[in-house]
Amino acid sequence: MLLITTCALAGTALVQSLDDRAQVLVVARDVPLGQVVAGEDLALAQISADPAVATVAADQADAVVGQTATTPLVTGELVTMSKLDSAPLPEPGHQLVAIAVRPSQLPAQGLRTGDVVQVVSTPGEGGEVPTQLPPSVAATVLRVGEPDMDGITVVDVQTPETDGAVLAARVATGRIALVVEAPGGGA
Repeated sequence: MLLITTCALAGTALVQSLDDRAQVLVVARDVPLGQVVAGEDLALAQISADPAVATVAADQADAVVGQTATTPLVTGELVTMSKLDSAPLPEPGHQLVAIAVRPSQLPAQGLRTGDVVQVVSTPGEGGEVPTQLPPSVAATVLRVGEPDMDGITVVDVQTPETDGAVLAARVATGRIALVVEAPGGGA
């Protein structure tokens, strides 16, 4: 009798837990950083999630479509508003510059999206150390790619449009280093 009662209670609990599931949005196909989310990029999923888990309800799809991905969105992951923004990338008045860097040009801790960096011109290997502060351009990291077979990592940065061409010309020389600024301002 005890076994039958236990099984009945377990079955009831299972049925009730299925009723607690919510329909939420998930990523249907990869969305790169900076791309505007389209309806075809979204799918629906039934989940039973802890309230602490950030999700977007299925009926909120209209609030997601048209938003810009601020980080790469991967197929199957839950859609969260923290990874979306209404502003396009690069932001108005800014330019996107790709920087290909060797491991020796990056901090050992690596870079993250949102890091503020100074792209500093360097004298190159074997060059003389400058006696004055070298020229630099401030930028914000938008994306950090995976290193290729040679260890080269492409970093997408956003900089004011007045600095985009200057930065691209400096990057083309290969004689640069990235210096990460402390959160909140000072270098």
